Amino acid sequence: MKQLRFTTTAPHSMFEFDDKPLSLPDEIGEIIYTNVKGRTAYIHSDAEDLAGFDIPIILDGDMGQFDLPVDEQDILMLLPTGEYKCKAVYETDVISDCYLITLK
Repeated sequence: MKQLRFTTTAPHSMFEFDDKPLSLPDEIGEIIYTNVKGRTAYIHSDAEDLAGFDIPIILDGDMGQFDLPVDEQDILMLLPTGEYKCKAVYETDVISDCYLITLK
């Protein structure tokens, strides 16, 4: 299964929106839209502290990474400060049907 890579944008308000990705690799592959349980994903906790925002922008890879056991996931957050291995946990208590992405 192909590694899933994502980044985010700069934080914005209701009146200002900048959807420019914070980090873009030289080469971007395809996004493989595997059927997954969750409806959305949020960058959370320590990963959100690094990213500065909670909405991921999927760059490439297999969305099925979200549903693998944590020790099998290959998820990478790309930021101007570096690349960070992450994990995703399916959550139904906070927001219905979402993945919370944190550092691995």
